[in-house]
Amino acid sequence: MSLSPPAPLLLCVTLQAPPSRPYNQVIVVPNGAPRGVWGPVEMCPEGSYANGFNSKVGNAPGEDNTGLNGIRLHCSDGTTIQSSVGAWGWWQRARYCPRGYLRAFSLGVQPRQDARDDVAATSLRVACSDGELLAGDAGDREGPWSHPCLSGSVCGLQTRVEEPGGQRGANTALNDFRFFCCLP
Repeated sequence: MSLSPPAPLLLCVTLQAPPSRPYNQVIVVPNGAPRGVWGPVEMCPEGSYANGFNSKVGNAPGEDNTGLNGIRLHCSDGTTIQSSVGAWGWWQRARYCPRGYLRAFSLGVQPRQDARDDVAATSLRVACSDGELLAGDAGDREGPWSHPCLSGSVCGLQTRVEEPGGQRGANTALNDFRFFCCLP
């Protein structure tokens, strides 16, 4: 019987950098789709909050419909942030809260289509602290609303995106996302 040392164990750990500023709440919706990988957390600079957004939409006729591909947040200091973004589509015009900041969101998600074209996230709506409701250009499918930021406003985001080559040839791009809330 030969006694040899055990084979080395290789352990791979993916580390993700913590958000670049403190936050007090993460707001989510219950209907996000499960495909893809979570991208990096991106935050507005200290002292600024998201007062607008725009979405990247991929709905070219005759092609694989991917619905929402990405979200950009526009921060009150003029910077723009985004987490992971899908490969298809075009950026739509930005929407801004007239006198406030983003506080909650609704994500429309198409249910799994089995043999047909899966799309995942299809529409985004946001609620502003000034009472205004903003809708993106992607579609009209409504979804449940997140809880609002209890105190403070949206200051960051993280997206879950499926890379090209999706299941059964149906690319879904943006599947889910979460917003981070910061105190004033």
